[in-house]
Amino acid sequence: MLRFHSASVRIADSVRAVDECIEILYGTETPPEGGLWIVNAVIGHKLDKVASAIRARVPSASVLGSSCGGVVGREGAGESMTHVAVMTVDGPADELAWSAAEDFHAGNAREKGLALAKDLHDKLPGARILYLLSPGLDSRNDALLASVHEVFGEDVVIFGGASSDNYKGVVTSQYIGDKARADGVFLIGFADPTLKAAARATHGFTAYGDPMTVTKANGNIVAELDGMPAWTTYSRRFGEISEDGIKTALVSGGLAVELDPALAAEYGNPHILRMGLPQTDTGAIRLSVSAREGDRFYLTTRDEELIFSEQKKTLAALREDIAAHSKDGGLHPVAVFQTDCLLRGRTLFDKVMKDEITGMMQNAFQSEGETPPWLGMYGFGEFCPLGGQNLFHTYTTSLLVLHR
Repeated sequence: MLRFHSASVRIADSVRAVDECIEILYGTETPPEGGLWIVNAVIGHKLDKVASAIRARVPSASVLGSSCGGVVGREGAGESMTHVAVMTVDGPADELAWSAAEDFHAGNAREKGLALAKDLHDKLPGARILYLLSPGLDSRNDALLASVHEVFGEDVVIFGGASSDNYKGVVTSQYIGDKARADGVFLIGFADPTLKAAARATHGFTAYGDPMTVTKANGNIVAELDGMPAWTTYSRRFGEISEDGIKTALVSGGLAVELDPALAAEYGNPHILRMGLPQTDTGAIRLSVSAREGDRFYLTTRDEELIFSEQKKTLAALREDIAAHSKDGGLHPVAVFQTDCLLRGRTLFDKVMKDEITGMMQNAFQSEGETPPWLGMYGFGEFCPLGGQNLFHTYTTSLLVLHR
């Protein structure tokens, strides 16, 4: 049976941050040998220094990590440059394994994804719940998901997200076993037969105006919208592009694509969002998933009331799902993984509102006033099932609740 522990701190020195996390995790007890440490760290921390500090205390630990724009732990949300959060997982070797790859990018997402999934399947063929972490700025995440499905089947539950930095869109980092990189991807498998998974994602943006039609695309690169360079069409339609085009694209809201009505009912929204970043040298827009000619993109705007109301519905649906799969009809969460779009942090919400929405989520899964082990990050996208399909989202709060 797998065991989960979590901790998050705001400490500038990486060694001290790890020491404080270990004290929160295990108190006066000696940390168990081995096990997996999943690290989310804002870029004021170097992932290799955090990993070295962990291994100094637990030499046999496996460490996987991601840079992000902020973290969420049992202690709440934190977005300072010195926040770090960890989740430890330990248990039988036939219930937990991981695989990783380097030199991953949008152009080889399918090939690298297949190798990644096959390696994990060789180690842990019984894995049915998978944590996936990809680079935030150069990935084709639908192709990556398709590769994992080809190996494990489409009935697995895949959750996780894409690395980010501090809202700059310059470089993201992943730690995959022995060093930090900007082009790493990893996949963690859980095969504990006592674990069940409940997952939901919601965004709370509304689409407006007439759609822009993709007239030329290659993979995840949209070259033309409405017969003109894609960024030109987007800029003219949006009308308020600043000199920092990437920041404008991030903050303004995603490009909306219409959803199948059956999926829209569960999602609480008729559109799924795509984050589009400008390629200033070509005038194209780079997405984190594939695009096809004929796709129609809408502009979106933040709807604060919808964000909160849909989050409440999502939490109610998760609680209902968990209770329905519980022998006694109760809630027995053992760990929660949260992936939020970077923009749902301080860019969209002030501290009071962010703490309110985080508290609302954590209160929904508390037992006798205790929040279960919780690991979250503000990233550049989210993996979460929708309507039984594993999808890549942006601008959402995505929650995966592991329960028994």
